[in-house]
This record gives sequence, C-alpha cells and structure tokens, in this order.
Amino acid sequence: MFVWYTDVEERLPRLLECLDALCESMQEDGKSVPRWVTQGIPPARAAARGYSGLLPQDWPTWVLEKTRRFTLEMAVACIPLGDLAEAVQKEGCWSPPEEFAWQWATVAAQLGSKLGEIYALVLAARLQPKAYGTFLRDAFYFWRAQFDNKADFWMEGRDRSAQCRSLTLEMGLQAVARLEDADLAQEVNGFIRKNGTDVPLPLFPLRCMLERVLGRAEITADDTRPRRTVLQSMQAPQKDEDRRGLERFRPLLRPLPLVTWPQSLSWAKLLRQEFPWMEAAICALERQQVLAQRLGADSLRLRPLLLLGPAGTGKTRFLRRLGETMGAPTLFVPLAGANDNMLLKGTARGWSSARPGFLVEMMLERQCPNPMVILDEIDKIGLGRQNGRIWETLLTFLEPASSSRVLDEFLLGEVDYSAISWVATANSLEDLPGPLRSRWEIVRVGLPQAADFDRILENVRRDVAREYGVDTVVLPNLDATVRDRLQRAFARNPRSMRDLRGVVYQLLEIQAMAERPSGRNGDWLQ
Repeated sequence: MFVWYTDVEERLPRLLECLDALCESMQEDGKSVPRWVTQGIPPARAAARGYSGLLPQDWPTWVLEKTRRFTLEMAVACIPLGDLAEAVQKEGCWSPPEEFAWQWATVAAQLGSKLGEIYALVLAARLQPKAYGTFLRDAFYFWRAQFDNKADFWMEGRDRSAQCRSLTLEMGLQAVARLEDADLAQEVNGFIRKNGTDVPLPLFPLRCMLERVLGRAEITADDTRPRRTVLQSMQAPQKDEDRRGLERFRPLLRPLPLVTWPQSLSWAKLLRQEFPWMEAAICALERQQVLAQRLGADSLRLRPLLLLGPAGTGKTRFLRRLGETMGAPTLFVPLAGANDNMLLKGTARGWSSARPGFLVEMMLERQCPNPMVILDEIDKIGLGRQNGRIWETLLTFLEPASSSRVLDEFLLGEVDYSAISWVATANSLEDLPGPLRSRWEIVRVGLPQAADFDRILENVRRDVAREYGVDTVVLPNLDATVRDRLQRAFARNPRSMRDLRGVVYQLLEIQAMAERPSGRNGDWLQ
C-alpha cells in the first residue's frame, strides 16, 4: 500500500464522534443530513466497538465491506463539492476541510479500499503542496500500470474506473509539479492522450506546470538557441467557456526560442542603401549590436528607440525594414488617438469582449518572445483615462525592473515583456508626456536629399509590387521624360515621400492604361 499505516481502532471512533457533532450542528442550523449518513453511522459505530482489537481481515466479510464503503463515501462527501463539504468548512471540524476527508480516506484504505488508497494519496498531495514528490510519482506509475494491465476497477458496488483514472492523473500532475521531472512529464502527458482524459478545472494550475516542464523536455541537447518563457503563470478559470479561451495560450508557458542578433552587420549596409538619410539611426543600432555581442548577449533586444522627424520621411517603413533585415517578427501598433488601455493590459474575464493584451496574442501567433514592436505616432497617443491611460502602461513595459512580470487582466498571470525590442515614431515631442519621453533614445531623422530620389523611387516600386504580390520587373516602366520631371519636382521639395508615393501610384496606373492593347480600350470604356 502507498498510504500510511492507520490505527483503525483509534481513528474510526474519533471520526464518528466528529461526524455526530457535525450532524447535530447541521440540524441546529436547519439543514438536513443526507440519509445515507444517518443510516451508516450506527453500523460503523457497531463495527468499531464490536471488532476492536481485531485486524480488518479478521472482521466478518459483510461488516468489513459495509464499513469500508461507508468510510469511502464519507471521504468523497467531505472533499470540495461533496455532500458535506460546505458543512465541514463552516463548522470548522478540520482545518483545512480536506484533512477531514483525508482521515476518512486513510481508514477506507486500511480497510482494503483501493479507491480509498488513491483518495488518500491525492488528498495528502493537496494538503502538502511541496511534499511527497517521489511517493506520488511511484504511485502514479503503479496505478497507471493497473490501467495498462486491464485491471478490474469494480469497487464498492460499481465501476470506478473513470474516477480512478481522474485521480491517477492528478497524482501524476502533482508529482510533476513537485519534481519538475521531464521524463515524468512526458509519461503523464502520454497518459492524458491515451485515455482522452480532460483535466478538470481545479487542476488547471497543475496543467500549466506540466506544459512548462514539457517545454523544457522538448529542447534537445544540440539545440543551443536561447529561450524565454513569455507567460510566467495563469490563474485557473471559473467557467468552462473561460477555460476554452485560456487553453489556446498554454504554449506560452513553455520556453520559446529567442531571435538572435544577425551574425554580421550586413543589415546595416542594406538599410544604408535604401535609407541613406537614416544614417544617425543606423549608426545607433549598429553600436547596440556590437556592444551586445561583445558582452555575449546572443538574443536580439534593442534599447527603446524613437525616430523623431517630419511626417512622410519614411520612419515607419524604415522600422519595418529593420525588422525584416534583422530577421525579427515585427508587430505594428498604431497609437494615434488610442485611448483604451485594454489594448495592452487585456480585458478582464466576465466581459463579453474578454481577451488578453494585443501583444500577448501576437507573441503566441509568432511563437516568439522577443519580437520588434513598432509604436507608430506615439506623440499622438490619447491622454484619456478610459480603462487607465495607455502611456502609463507603456512605462511598465519599457522599465526593465517591471517589464518581466506584468499582470494581464484576462490571463490573470504575469507576462514577460522584457525581451521585446521597442521602437517608435513621432513627429514632435511637444505632446509626449515627460515620463514616457525619458524612456527612449531619441534619434532625429533628417530629410531625404535630391540624390536619394532613385533609391526612394525603387522603394516605392517595391512596395507596389509587394502589395500586388508580384516582382518589380513586371511593373510598368515610367517614361523617361515623366521620370525626369518627377525627379526635378522632388529635388525642389523632398519633404514628403508619402506624396511621392501617391504620385508614383497614379503614374503607374496611367502607364498601365497606355500599354493596354488598343483593341481592348473600347471594351474597357463600355
């Protein structure tokens, strides 16, 4: 047996005395005592008195079976959601109430109840969250073997296989939580898959721990990539519909591979060719990579960088290309006019719109704990207080001391944002709150020059080709005269590439119309 030896002669009479007091208290409060309890007490008391001093195996068979069944049913009735659980908790017979159930379970086990033995093990684990690790592991392996060997689980008058399977699963989960053994975690996960066992809501935190250990188990010896766990914890839901929503985020409990710094500075060369007027920003980013690699920091993480400059100078496009050339997933967050803080913090459970923060969703989708997040037009952020102010939450994300444990309102767990590379754009610092402004390394973006026209035009053509999903070679070629006039106009006023982009789109459309076969023009007009 996997339970402690129990002195039935001493414990059973004492438990019956407590049960008498509990029944009396319930009646005084106007509550009815379950009939099976009142009917079972006298035979159990007679057995305790009549066979005192005898070993259970020496009791008459019918007395042993009846007493064993009663003590088992008492154990089940006293656990949370049992028939007597509420009364036990209110009357304070035992603290915590599970201990009362455990006492009954150990007596049932000593009387030969296999189910009582399993309950005693599980309840002991609940009472001592950090103890009995190896004990529970061995018990899990033992009871799992019973299922593998097609053992008979007809106990105490009915088929208890589903009940035993659920309790065996809990033993395994409890053992994993204590030992954090990768091999054991895989065995427990295999048990879940083989039996199609759904993990009950109360065991949700244990399932989260299983996912965390499984994540470590899946990392092979030759996988040297640095990893980070995004979701540090996740509180159990109260409703099944909430659980279905939370199940999707279990992968974030496992360590995910981090994007690493590029092997060379070739990305900087590419960006200089495309954005020669962004030299100051490129130099600042180069310095960050050189220092990080000099200090042995393999995972990509930029210090918060804010590009400040006039509208239409290509700040957002530059940051998108930065993510592409560095090989980092890029998340775009437009902040102009944004007021609802739930975008970042998540919406609490219970609301119809309940969901986690936007960035958590994106990290799950990309399976990446250190994406590059572009906060576009941060200077136009809303300053309203609806559900809290966004810029104040951003302070938490940007501060190294607090960014590793940020509470998400939906997951009710701590999210690690500390590996994110934050970059932003702004046209002015005038409306940016001072505390938020101080978190950024601010780089002023210069205006493009006339000499940059060819490169800018090529960038615009590449954007058009990407939008239509084609290669740039299939785009209409602009007439040389039109191209020259466009270049002279840009040289006079190179401020807005956005305006240039709009003109190029129109010219490409006109050129495409001009290149249409003449025989089709009439059809098009019709």
